[in-house]
Amino acid sequence: MKKLISLNIAGLFAAFILTSGAGQYDDPDGKAGASGAPGETTCSDTDCHNSYAVNSGNGSVSISAPNLVDWTYTPGTTYTISVTVEQAGVNLFGLCFEALKPNGDNAGTLHAGSGTQIKNKTIGGFQRKAITHNNNTGATSNSHTFTFTWDAPATDIGNITFYVAGLAANNDDHESFDYVYNTSQVVSAAALGMENILALRSQFTTFPNPCTHTLGISTEQLPIHIDEVIIFDLQGRKVKSFNSMEQLRKNGQLSLDVNDLGTGTYTIGLLAAGRMVAASQFQKR
Repeated sequence: MKKLISLNIAGLFAAFILTSGAGQYDDPDGKAGASGAPGETTCSDTDCHNSYAVNSGNGSVSISAPNLVDWTYTPGTTYTISVTVEQAGVNLFGLCFEALKPNGDNAGTLHAGSGTQIKNKTIGGFQRKAITHNNNTGATSNSHTFTFTWDAPATDIGNITFYVAGLAANNDDHESFDYVYNTSQVVSAAALGMENILALRSQFTTFPNPCTHTLGISTEQLPIHIDEVIIFDLQGRKVKSFNSMEQLRKNGQLSLDVNDLGTGTYTIGLLAAGRMVAASQFQKR
């Protein structure tokens, strides 16, 4: 499937139905729940645009998000996403896009752009949110690009999948003889580069440093409440995390068990409300 090198991202897109005309049907806008994501069909599998099998025409649907470098996301970052539906000789297009976790729930937050809206449908116990088209907003010749934004989750939740279905309609005021295309894209969390982690360095103290079994942290100089501590290796990979702050707190300081870490240099990051607010390095004997 061709991918555009324009504004990008990558986890999950939802479903849609586009009428081939202006308002003949009860709800001519796009609909959620037909993106081809797990538990969903596409419009080619239902009783609407089902004249042809999905992906059987000579058109395509593609996702682009240039700032999602190598299809990786940085937690808490907003990305611009573009979905392009194209087919020669067609002059009406629609879409449905979702971003989903592996369990089928929404991943991050979608925000509609020009000509699109957010619609919901409950699938597998989750109320999935989808970007869909507004009636006739995809009325351009040969192709149409829908652009919107996606807020990545505030923390690293692992892989996310974007699912999208696109419609290329013949604009004859009927649902027959239209083509439906779909695709998906996995987006993974970006490894934190050492330069990015150390750029978050702030005033807090680790002790003893080097340490052997236990690492103490004094956060008294930080003006915010820390709710998670993460330890990374020198490649930026998470090797250990702590989120029971009250259980770890002693005399206003945190006491962390690091006995299972191998000898070496590590970076410790402090999170507040899911965002990294401070980081520093320590040595483990």
